[in-house]
Amino acid sequence: MTDIFSSKSRLRRVMMTVVAAFILLVSYFIIWSYFNSLKEAENASLMRLGGIANTLALQIDGDAHQKMMAENPKMDDITATEQDSNYRKINGLLHRNFEANMLKTPIYTIVFDSLSKTCVFGVTSSQMPYFRHVYHSAPAELIEKHTAGAMIPRYEDEFGMWLSAFASVKNRRGEVVAVVQADQKFDEFLQAARGNILKNLAVSLLVFAVLLVVLIRVLQPILKKERLDMEALAAANDENQKIGEQLKTSLEKLTTLDIFRKEMIANLSHDLRTPMSSILGYLETVLTKKNQISEKEEMRFLNVALSESKRLNRLVSDLFELSKLESGQIELARQPFSIVELAQDTMQKYQLTAEAKHVQLMTEISENLPFVLADIQWIDRVLQNLMDNALRFAGEGGFVMFTIFQDGEKLHFKVCNSGEPIAEEHLSTVFDRYFKSKNRRTDSTGLGLAIVKKIMDLHGEQVWAEVKNEVTTFRFTLPVYFLP
Repeated sequence: MTDIFSSKSRLRRVMMTVVAAFILLVSYFIIWSYFNSLKEAENASLMRLGGIANTLALQIDGDAHQKMMAENPKMDDITATEQDSNYRKINGLLHRNFEANMLKTPIYTIVFDSLSKTCVFGVTSSQMPYFRHVYHSAPAELIEKHTAGAMIPRYEDEFGMWLSAFASVKNRRGEVVAVVQADQKFDEFLQAARGNILKNLAVSLLVFAVLLVVLIRVLQPILKKERLDMEALAAANDENQKIGEQLKTSLEKLTTLDIFRKEMIANLSHDLRTPMSSILGYLETVLTKKNQISEKEEMRFLNVALSESKRLNRLVSDLFELSKLESGQIELARQPFSIVELAQDTMQKYQLTAEAKHVQLMTEISENLPFVLADIQWIDRVLQNLMDNALRFAGEGGFVMFTIFQDGEKLHFKVCNSGEPIAEEHLSTVFDRYFKSKNRRTDSTGLGLAIVKKIMDLHGEQVWAEVKNEVTTFRFTLPVYFLP
């Protein structure tokens, strides 16, 4: 899921990058084209206005214009075109050029009063005169360069944004008597340029949408393949990690097994060597010094050799039995039987041994207990090993008790013995092979409890040790047999 999310995020980042790049590029192009079109329109308009103004300045009779202004010194002295012949003549010239050039703003002449530093209107191309009205919004460049003429780039007044060009009108003596000015409102160019921007933007968005769809279709299979590759790589990485963990666990198990093997061999060698040495020593003494020892000593030596041989035989038998249990080749023959009867038989087998040690055997068995379902041969071995262990550590004058009771679908079996209890820290390891106890007897093989644990594991049941009130207890459970 992380890789899928990462793939989607990557696609999103690619798209965002493309969108951002497109927006920047389109924005730059639109802004550049907008200002460039305005600049081109401005230059073209100014050149056209300048040509109109210069042409008219050469055609207007400066003396006639000067005479007209002198004869009509006040504002609105001329209120009709036909009122003054010089006005009518100049108006006709301005009006023809206005219509020929298809201008939308009137052409007019302006007179500059050097004393008052003001500009007033003279003749206009319109039919209605606007004679000697003050030109309040005259651009500063008109006032500064009225004698030379100029083209005035974009400027703004209360009526909007304008482009203007003016040229000086001179009399026969070469004196500037007026200027002729042609205007064009630049707001129209702004509206047209903005319309072009919207049109270009719409076309750009359409092109971008097409390109985006194409890009998505091209990138999706690539990113899908990349996602699948990443998922496969992640799966392989997880598998490698699992294999690594398994190898680490296996190595730890092998290391533990090797340590255990070395300890087992050392313990086994010791347990085999001790009785073997005793047997060889006593038999060699009997054979080599037969004439030097008494018949009584000879019998004692032979009895010791026999005892050690039996001990060696028990050790070999236990090892053989434990090996079979650990090999996994044992198949249990489960059958219903009475654990109570089996326990009583076991108690009878050990009655003489217990009496010889002055150990009291006791039972605490609930009434009407059901049968259990288990392998009776191996459970018999469990009871014998637990009894051997209990008698071994019960001590002179102590006791061993068998307790059996039912708890739900399980029968619980307890073997308790007096004597020095197992240390608390050893309760979890008491079933290990060759468990070392400080009060272990020399005639013990040390494998009895390990065999008990393996048998109960084969049955899938629990076995554990407890210590309470200086009494050691070994417990195990068996399933109750229910009649079909």
